[in-house]
Amino acid sequence: MDILQNTNFFRAFTASALVPAIYIQQFWNTLTYEAKTGAYSFQLDETRFVLDANLLREALEITPIDQAHQFVSPPSGDAIMDFVNELGYTEVIHFVSRMAVNNLYQPWRAILSMINQCLTGKTSGHDRPRYPVLQMLWGIITSTNVDYAELMWEEFVQAIQTFLTDKANLGSPTKKGRKDKPHVIPYCRFTKLIICHLGRIHNIHQRSASLFHLAEEDLRLGNLKFVSKGEVDEVFGMPIPNELISNNIRNAPYYNAYLEMVAKHDQKVAAKKEGKKKTTRPVTQVNACYR
Repeated sequence: MDILQNTNFFRAFTASALVPAIYIQQFWNTLTYEAKTGAYSFQLDETRFVLDANLLREALEITPIDQAHQFVSPPSGDAIMDFVNELGYTEVIHFVSRMAVNNLYQPWRAILSMINQCLTGKTSGHDRPRYPVLQMLWGIITSTNVDYAELMWEEFVQAIQTFLTDKANLGSPTKKGRKDKPHVIPYCRFTKLIICHLGRIHNIHQRSASLFHLAEEDLRLGNLKFVSKGEVDEVFGMPIPNELISNNIRNAPYYNAYLEMVAKHDQKVAAKKEGKKKTTRPVTQVNACYR
């Protein structure tokens, strides 16, 4: 969390809002896609709104484009895969489809898990991030001025499309013995922030008599599982770059614990390398020892 405070989209993963629960239902019930314009729209109270990356950027209060510091395009394809391998992964990977968040080393695994939770609501399991999420991680680690709103919008669209597809398939015949897939709305943190933002600038009835969706009902970061089943310690690979270590982090009690874990990991790696050297000695040397 302290590392993410260095970014301009920190609020997106920590803020919540108190909104009438009925508006969350109305948002997703009225959400439609217009193929001709390629735009999404939804209704709140009696007003219809356009849903796009700009609305998401405003609702999450992500720093807008600064003409003096234009956004930098993040790497993609092989370049982003090389970057992931440098971070520390249990094996060398070449395709995003082969990657699982659980196999990434800390603290990057924790950060990706947080991003996935806020975009999909998933708190455990074998998450397989897409390119936009890995590009967000690249921007965080390299402290690059990336347009996080655009990358988050790409992922948000995926959640929207899945929702609309599932909604369209409701009631369709399924294979014998197969249960209907549950139809649920995506994680509502962003939905609530969008509704709250529009409520501040438009005349939307507050419906004080309606039940409210409370901030306490949002999934908490404590639900995330950072250690795989059967593991005791978190696994660390690439050290956190000094640029991301603020004074608050250095003075925090957990920082020394982190350094100890990294040192332990380095010792294990060094021991393994030493063991491999011993097992690969020339045969003549081994025979000489026996003589």
